[in-house]
Amino acid sequence: FGGYSSARLYKVFNGEDWKTNTLMTAMLYPGVIFVVFFVLNLFIWGQKSSGAVPFTTMFALLVLWFGISVPLVFLGSYFGFRREAIELPVRTNHVPRQIPSQAWFMQPLPRQIPSQAW
Repeated sequence: FGGYSSARLYKVFNGEDWKTNTLMTAMLYPGVIFVVFFVLNLFIWGQKSSGAVPFTTMFALLVLWFGISVPLVFLGSYFGFRREAIELPVRTNHVPRQIPSQAWFMQPLPRQIPSQAW
């Protein structure tokens, strides 16, 4: 679902570099999560704790990631880029409208004070 939805959304913004979009979808978020998990597990290994995840399990996670997740992202991205771009349900006006000035209590600092009091 990740590859398909990212491809469709990328087409809405007239993206041209579909390969980078697909690679980032497949690698960026899962890669960051895996690296954080692996580094934290290194600290647990360093303490010789029995709660550390074994290396074979970490390797199995990598195999599952690159063997199942990445190909499915590429497959979903392929089907997503073949479909037409999502048509947005609104029309934007090319003539900019005037935005009135805000009252003093709508500025960022006065809005934060009541919310921090709770």
